[in-house]
Amino acid sequence: MATHSVLLFFRSVLITSHISQQNSTRSVSARSLGQRTQAGHTNRWQLPGALGSDLLGQAQVQRAEEFGNKSSDTKNNSADPTALHWHETATSCPHSPLPRLVHPLSASRRARLCKDVTWSSKLDTPEERFDVLSRRVAHNSKPDAVLECLGVRWKLHCSVLISSDTLFELYTNSKRQQDVELQERAVIGKDSRVSSSACERGLVYRKWLLRGPLTLRLPVKDDSINKEALSFALRTLYDPEERPDEWGEAVLSTAALLGMSNLFQKCLIEMLAHISSSTVCSFHQVSCKFKETFLQRACERWLELFLVTELSFHIKLKDLPFDLMLKTLRCPRLFASNEYEVLRAVLYWLYLKLNPLRETLPAHSTIIHFFSRETAVFLEQPQGQKYITIFQALRMHGITEWQHLQELQNIRVLPESWLLSILSNHYLTLHSGGDMDVTDFSKQAVRFGMMFDREQECCIQTISLCGFYFLLQAAKLGDSDTYNFSIERLRHWDPAVSQSSIASRPYCMRPDRSVCYHITVQSFANGKWQEHSSGPVNQEFGLCRRRSRSKPFQIEGLFPPILVTFALAFPF
Repeated sequence: MATHSVLLFFRSVLITSHISQQNSTRSVSARSLGQRTQAGHTNRWQLPGALGSDLLGQAQVQRAEEFGNKSSDTKNNSADPTALHWHETATSCPHSPLPRLVHPLSASRRARLCKDVTWSSKLDTPEERFDVLSRRVAHNSKPDAVLECLGVRWKLHCSVLISSDTLFELYTNSKRQQDVELQERAVIGKDSRVSSSACERGLVYRKWLLRGPLTLRLPVKDDSINKEALSFALRTLYDPEERPDEWGEAVLSTAALLGMSNLFQKCLIEMLAHISSSTVCSFHQVSCKFKETFLQRACERWLELFLVTELSFHIKLKDLPFDLMLKTLRCPRLFASNEYEVLRAVLYWLYLKLNPLRETLPAHSTIIHFFSRETAVFLEQPQGQKYITIFQALRMHGITEWQHLQELQNIRVLPESWLLSILSNHYLTLHSGGDMDVTDFSKQAVRFGMMFDREQECCIQTISLCGFYFLLQAAKLGDSDTYNFSIERLRHWDPAVSQSSIASRPYCMRPDRSVCYHITVQSFANGKWQEHSSGPVNQEFGLCRRRSRSKPFQIEGLFPPILVTFALAFPF
């Protein structure tokens, strides 16, 4: 009896100790859970032990983890990204008895699924971009056809196929072929008198065929068509407002392949509006490929205006084909500030043709050194024979500055007979009082150009030609859209002539000089470049004020930018 009392006593003591220990543990856990720590870089606070029902806290932890993954030098202290499931012991607080929930996906997969709904086109593949758009527009309805093209299965719906002649024809032919096969199977089953159960199975099979999407196969032989262009073209079937990353050959070729005439015309319009140094060569190539003469002419017109002033300073100059370069140089409307600038553009183009792997435009000194280091004359070599017509199209008799003539002699490009002819003509012209042997004014006149921008009220340029000085003028009349263009002869001591020009250039004492000039004005208006020409004008220029100025060439309705070309020649 006494032993039993002792056991009861010890049991009550143990129970009391255990209860007090539990109360102590709970108080410690409560104190631990009551403490709050900062979560990541969001300036938010959370309990050390994550609760399974705390969805907001878990979302904050996840965002902090993703931010930490992007910042290599910053770490997140609020979560353990290595945990893959519920883990009762791996918690942020060792005293917390509650489990912690960590996303069961990898960091890359988690970042993928947690992207914003407005996904970026640079992160998704062309197939995914099409799939997301088509599902959204079609409200996740089942596709009616599957297009197998470029190694991708594109799911399409009947409602959009009518906008593509090629896809509509493929779908119609496949549907007709499917109907024929079903009819043939029905006839075979009827003649063989199969059992009713077999007939029922065949009927179910035929219904399944009718409900399943048709497979359309479209082979692609054009190398310019890629997945991105095909994805864009198919997306326009669902949303006509879609725009590609770049309008060009890939989109135009894809539109032609799919028989999408509206997209084809829209692409042409966009290409016409975006002709520039980086696109003119590729657009001209595409226009020749599809025989689009309107786009072809627009590219050639752009080259006439900006070959020397813009394209010659761009690496895409190397893509300009030989025939197009020759055609542009022979055009009388070619715009350039002087004839030397045309030669410079040709030298750059030739250098890039001889060094096709170069990705940046070289300095002018590099060009001169490249053509000066050879001992043999380039145009006399087998590889240079085909470029003779290019240099024959230049008006090198219009290069009169002594430093430019010296450069012509240093580069080993022109044959010595050409150089001798150029220098001899200069010598004879100077000694004959400026008389030039002009047989074709449109090809032999020396050109000087100026650009009149939006901010200018007046633009003047002083030129020297064969010992004669002229002032080229372009002026706006008040606030109107009317402009005057004129030429004025200067004396060699005129303040408009710089002292350096007087010291380095010859001056002719001849009081009268017969001049044939031609003023060409080109401006952009009504969506296209317009040309205004004075035509060849012959005038005797004297030194007195009454005879020293040409009759003003006045044009109304001009809007900047305005490109003005003065072509001059001194006939006998």
